[in-house]
Formats: sequence, C-alpha cells, structure tokens
Amino acid sequence: MAVTDGYSRIVLWLKVSLPLAALAILSTLFFVAETLDPEAAIPFADVDVERILTQQGISKPKFGGVTGNGVAIALTADVIRPSEDPAQMNAEQLVAVLDLPGGGHIDIRSDIGFLNSTTKEATLQGGARLESSTGYVITTERILTSLEEARVTTDTEIHATGPGGEITAGEMELTRSKIDDSYLLVFKSGVRLIYNP
Repeated sequence: MAVTDGYSRIVLWLKVSLPLAALAILSTLFFVAETLDPEAAIPFADVDVERILTQQGISKPKFGGVTGNGVAIALTADVIRPSEDPAQMNAEQLVAVLDLPGGGHIDIRSDIGFLNSTTKEATLQGGARLESSTGYVITTERILTSLEEARVTTDTEIHATGPGGEITAGEMELTRSKIDDSYLLVFKSGVRLIYNP
C-alpha cells in the first residue's frame, strides 16, 4: 500500500509541476525575446517598383517551332512588352536560333527587336550579329527573320568575316538551294570581297 501511495504522490506532483514548468518556460520566452526593430526589416531587391507596376511584359520568354521544310526555330529574349500596335511585341536582348535540316546552325542576336504576329516575322535591330556554323560572322543594323519559311534577310549594309575573307555588301539573305535543299548565305547589292588566302 505504501508503494501505491508513493506512486500516486509522484503522479499528483508531476500533474501540478509539469504544467507550471511549461508555463514558466513560455513566460520567459516572452520576457527574454528580442524586441524587433521595424527599421531593420528584411531588405528588398533594388528594383524600380513603379516601373514594374506600370509596364506590362514577360521576362525570359521562349518561342519555338519547326517550319514546313524542317528548320527548327527558337526565339528567346530577356523581356518582351506590348507596343502600340496590337500585332507587335517589343523585345530586349532578342536571340533567334535556326537549326537547319542538313546540320547547319545559325545564331542571330541583337540588343532590341520586335515580333510581329501578323507577318510572322522577327526583326532584330540595334546592332544585329549573325553567326553561322560555316564560319561566317555578320554584323548589320537590322536582320529580318521569317518564322514560317526560315528566311533571313537584311535591308541594311552588312560586314562579314568568314572562310573567304572579309565581305561588305548592301544586302544578304539566307536562301534554300534548289539543287540539294541546303541553305546558302547570298550576298548582293554592291558586294566587295577582300580575299584572305
């Protein structure tokens, strides 16, 4: 009987002391807790919130598809925004990549450009640069790219370096050969070649 009484006393003592201990621990948390300084809030990124709220746009968009003749086209940009023309979107840091059926590759980049949903064309301008897997590097003010036919043309003077040397021309276009369905870079309108053997 003495053992039972001792056990009952321990249980009774624990029923009272454990909740009191828990209450004491919780109360010390409130007293010891550090006071928050509202000035030392979590720092936010240094961005122009006004500009973000007033300008619509999409960051890091990617578009892609394959033309009827098997050219894979991919477009990426840092940001695109709507323009006054509902069919057109303005882009920054626009990149167009064309993977040709024969294994060729063309990479076109520009600081700015725009996409037209009516004509299905991308215009890369503001110092456009084209690099081809055949070794040509072409710089010009503006490059037009058709997203349906894999057509690449310029309407501004081009400067190119490649396996044959240095080329200056009034225009350039990427055309599909009728002989073997390969793609060729054709320079025209006052072509000047400095041959480097």
